[in-house]
Amino acid sequence: MYKINRFQIYLIILAVLVLQAGILNSIKIFGAKPDLVLISVIFFALFFGSGAGLESGLIAGFLQDLFAFDFFFANTLTLGLTGFIAGLISNNFFKDSSRAEFLAVVFFTIWSMSLHYIFIWLFSKPLSISYPEFFISAVIPAGLYTGLVSIPLHKIFINIYNLKEADDYL
Repeated sequence: MYKINRFQIYLIILAVLVLQAGILNSIKIFGAKPDLVLISVIFFALFFGSGAGLESGLIAGFLQDLFAFDFFFANTLTLGLTGFIAGLISNNFFKDSSRAEFLAVVFFTIWSMSLHYIFIWLFSKPLSISYPEFFISAVIPAGLYTGLVSIPLHKIFINIYNLKEADDYL
């Protein structure tokens, strides 16, 4: 397993959150914007396991909840569960494959946004959009956009921390 200290994880999450809230908030494609915080949580989960995924998800979600206008702790619960579950597949995941990375990020974006919708639906005011409408208009574009943005971002993280898979020789 790879090693990274908590301070570095928290610093990256904070930097990505500021970048996402500032610059990327205005860059939308089909009404969707990439979720850099989610990409970071998935990265930490895949490379450092379910404990790091859970911890980074809880911290990132809590920071997002501080500035969100919906049900408090919805982001904390959503990102925490997403990081934990992504960490569970970390041993069976090909970390050097851009295709596998893209598919994992798309899947976990769909999972995360759907889980967030359910939390808001259960604990908040009635929603004005049905889940099928939400899925088609928001989840699919955000999943694809976040998946595409994750490829270069994960490569940057891998190069920064020199995280390469060991070659298997048969």
